[in-house]
Amino acid sequence: MEKFEFINKNTQKVFDAILTAKPTLNYSILKTALRKKDIKVNGTKIKENVEIEIGDKVEIFLREKKDKKIDIVYEDENVLLAFKPAGIETTQKDKTFVNSKSLEELTKAVACHRLDKNTEGIVILAKNQMAENSVIDAFKTGNIKKEYLAIVFGKVNPNGENLVNYLKKEQNFVKICKNSDENAKIAKLSYNVINSKNNLHLIRINLETGRTHQIRVQLAGKGIFVLGDEKYGDKDINKKYHKSKQQLCAYKITFKNLTAPLKYLEGKSFEVEPNFKLDDFI
Repeated sequence: MEKFEFINKNTQKVFDAILTAKPTLNYSILKTALRKKDIKVNGTKIKENVEIEIGDKVEIFLREKKDKKIDIVYEDENVLLAFKPAGIETTQKDKTFVNSKSLEELTKAVACHRLDKNTEGIVILAKNQMAENSVIDAFKTGNIKKEYLAIVFGKVNPNGENLVNYLKKEQNFVKICKNSDENAKIAKLSYNVINSKNNLHLIRINLETGRTHQIRVQLAGKGIFVLGDEKYGDKDINKKYHKSKQQLCAYKITFKNLTAPLKYLEGKSFEVEPNFKLDDFI
């Protein structure tokens, strides 16, 4: 258990004081600490978000979360393929909260690429520098193929579709732009429809490029929204189905031409079952 303490500098609610003193925390963490009586003011445990005065001593005890169980899809002396659940970051530098662990920390290996926090699926992690270099080179040369499954809402083309757009990133948001725009990058994907029920569809997506938020942005540009996507999706539909994490899974990885020391993985594919099914929403 980690202890954090400070002297309050303003008359304010204790939650406001804590978040000012330690911005890496959030409201959810404080609510949990309050419920477990892990917050003290001047040595006394508090039961609600009380107002405190200048000079009050605040202590908060942060309980370590139990490590999430990570399913290993494949592992050898060079690489590890892990199924990243939605809700955890891929890399250590993406971490926001002190009591969360990234996939890298949980597997004790180095991620060669990323998945968004709320996207689940296979991540390739390296156990040594040569393996990391080999995977990164393979991604750059198109020798690793990634396929996704998603539940989407909107008017899909029943015959599938190829999408080509230019994207650019503005702060934490990605949007479709003109190819003449500064920092515009081409994005390519294709999808085909596996099944449809009511207005929801299970689709398979093949990525030709690996841009930030690419799938969600390109599909949204066609009026097709990944269920649960809070940034680019349809909030009314998300609310209807009670989803706040995108129903998107990097379900399959295929290795093509690889350099040493990973030549032995050439031609191999690995896949997982997503934690969502179309029937769950009918």
